[in-house]
Amino acid sequence: MKPINIKAVDSFDILSKKVDSHLIDTRSNIEWESTGIPDLSSINKETYLINWRPVLGQTFFQEYKSFLLTSFNKKDSLFFICRSGSRSLMAAKLAIEYGFKDCFNVYDGFHNESNQNWRKNLPVKNI
Repeated sequence: MKPINIKAVDSFDILSKKVDSHLIDTRSNIEWESTGIPDLSSINKETYLINWRPVLGQTFFQEYKSFLLTSFNKKDSLFFICRSGSRSLMAAKLAIEYGFKDCFNVYDGFHNESNQNWRKNLPVKNI
């Protein structure tokens, strides 16, 4: 099973309609502070933040797995976003390995070169 690639605007649409759906931002603290994070307050949701480290080891993978299993149900729809769609793809693939079946990669990212990215088209807030 593979994650489904989805545009940012389409992910927001599903997040706004589906109760058991969640957005997980897999960028770093520096990125969140410098460019903001997706703002889901208009749909009464929050963005979950996972500080994706430059070097990933067993400790990180265990912490990530624990976070997913304690925060979400395996039937939930999970949307993963990063700057450009690479880290979020890895995060979505790992979630599938951990038993989550409805996983999406926001492939145009938060603020990549695409005109379809989250920052250019959807609500953002500073942290």
